[in-house]
Amino acid sequence: MRYFSLFYLIIILSLLFSQEVFDKSLAKMVEIETKDGNIFLGNIIEQDDKHYKLETKDGLIVKIPITSIVKSTIIEITEKNGKVLRADPNKSLYIFAPSAFPIESNKSYCRDFCLFFPSYNIGFNNSFSLQLGAFVFPGMPIDDVPLVLSGKYSLPSFNSIKSTDPSFATGIMYVRMPEFDDDNYGFGIAFGTITLGNKFNHLSASLGFGYIAQQSDWEFQEEPIYNFSFNLRSSNSIAIVGESWVFPSMDLEDYPLAFSFRFIGRKIAVDLGGLTVLGSLVEGLPIPIINFTFHI
Repeated sequence: MRYFSLFYLIIILSLLFSQEVFDKSLAKMVEIETKDGNIFLGNIIEQDDKHYKLETKDGLIVKIPITSIVKSTIIEITEKNGKVLRADPNKSLYIFAPSAFPIESNKSYCRDFCLFFPSYNIGFNNSFSLQLGAFVFPGMPIDDVPLVLSGKYSLPSFNSIKSTDPSFATGIMYVRMPEFDDDNYGFGIAFGTITLGNKFNHLSASLGFGYIAQQSDWEFQEEPIYNFSFNLRSSNSIAIVGESWVFPSMDLEDYPLAFSFRFIGRKIAVDLGGLTVLGSLVEGLPIPIINFTFHI
């Protein structure tokens, strides 16, 4: 157990005490997309009934006709080596586990986890996040596909941009098994999450209790499940994401570990990585992980 604890202690200390990671000032800017495909990023310094006057980070003044605007979005940015970095739009999720950050109001995305778990995810009121999905396996009849419903409530403290202020969330995931329709059978996990950091670099710890639901009877595990996750931004388009799970009565060498490189675009993100167990961390090939996310 000491090797497992040391592994995470190194990760946490490197994140907490790195000035490069957490001590970045965040700012908000407006991103404006026009009908001709141009994208402008800056601050609106003047506006009237016909135009927006935008000042870019380099001090350029751009006059944009309101009739030419397709979409206007407020985004969070920071700087690294003089370059502007956009916040990761996937901040609400690691590889599979949640962070305490919400999806945020009027934002949504479609996600395909390892080709077998497509889902639709949407945010409400900057606090509540909802996921609708299904586990799709080759050859499985459509009537037998397990359905997934997951909700997460993020406490309002997520609005703080100070790295010293933690964010908190709680939620529940429910997986319904249609083949047991007569008994209304399902299972899932109820969890609480704490996240430290900002929307560029953060780490989370979650505690959850698995359960089995059959009709009106819900039976929860007596021992909790633990999750530890991190997201470390290395550039505007790449982040390193990792997570692991600790299940009750599981041997140390069987603890699952997942790592991926996240390639970040304006609307599309791709995770490429692998899943292994602690006992095979050095030897053996991991199971490939590939996720696609498209922001609507």
